[in-house]
Amino acid sequence: MKSWAARIGMGLVAVAVAGAGCGRSSLSRDEQIRMLMAKDSRLQNELQASQQKVAELTAAGRTPVALPAAPQDPFRAVAIRFSGFTGVMRGNDKPSEQRLKIVLEPVDAAGDTVKRAGSLDLEALVLGAKGQPPQVFHRWKFPADEFAQTWLSGMGAYAYVLWLPWPEGRPPGGDTLILRATFTGVGGEVLSTEKTIPLKESPPQ
Repeated sequence: MKSWAARIGMGLVAVAVAGAGCGRSSLSRDEQIRMLMAKDSRLQNELQASQQKVAELTAAGRTPVALPAAPQDPFRAVAIRFSGFTGVMRGNDKPSEQRLKIVLEPVDAAGDTVKRAGSLDLEALVLGAKGQPPQVFHRWKFPADEFAQTWLSGMGAYAYVLWLPWPEGRPPGGDTLILRATFTGVGGEVLSTEKTIPLKESPPQ
């Protein structure tokens, strides 16, 4: 029974993930997110109903017939990466004018960027002195509906783009910042990545 129910669950989750990149272009970002969340809720209800049916058939002494596995989405996101455009935008080099630019791209197995909805946890750590562990500088959290508003498509970009001021206008100390991003898709997939960026410009050669 567990194996049969697991196959149903895997099939429904695969459908949810495959559908995460779909949607009519006429829908706003908020509408697309609400539609995906409603679909996820509906699939969860269908899964629970299927599990209940399995229990009823087993109790009646009947063996349920396993469903064929759902085809795997070739364009599902298998990783997330920081674009090379991620870094510190200095402005006039005043802390209040500096921005941390974050550019994140969900990618498929072929390394191509794909649009996927989800939430983001972003952690910034300052690299300590030699032999010392990195120290947490700040953490940002973006729920799915808020993170969806940062998607940029066009003008040479196809990614999530965030412009983050330093907390209280105070940049971190040190020379190097470590960025750790964890993206959780609406289908439950968790993708993580890390990038090290300089905090100070190199002197001219």
